[in-house]
Amino acid sequence: MKRQLFFGHLLTLFIGGLIYVAFRTDSLLMFKWFSAASIDTPIELIRGMTLTAKNSLPDWFLFSLPDGLWIFSYTSLVLLIWRNKINRENFFWIAIIPILIILSELGQLFNIVPGTFDLIDVLLYSLGAILPILIFTEYLNFKTETI
Repeated sequence: MKRQLFFGHLLTLFIGGLIYVAFRTDSLLMFKWFSAASIDTPIELIRGMTLTAKNSLPDWFLFSLPDGLWIFSYTSLVLLIWRNKINRENFFWIAIIPILIILSELGQLFNIVPGTFDLIDVLLYSLGAILPILIFTEYLNFKTETI
């Protein structure tokens, strides 16, 4: 359970956030929050160290992977809360965020939701939702028993 909390939830949440901090445009609202919280100096230090790497990274890494990691983090945490069991009572809570995010991306395809549809987004969102189920539940028996 501690491994799942650390690797499945906290680490994926942190890595997704780090990609945003290190590589995304500083016009995002979060950078105003950093400034208001007086933590913009360490943020700028991180951004300065990663500036040269940004141009060599693929777009899917910069724009799709963070959201996929955050969905992985969410799904992992909700599974952990429900002791890695999926049933009628908890399916809604496990699936609601991934479903809404995927529907939002599909809404972009049909111009219902503002933004640009990206199939890579849908793929990484889907993987972010499915992989924790495969890894942390006994769905495909990947979980090892400890005595």
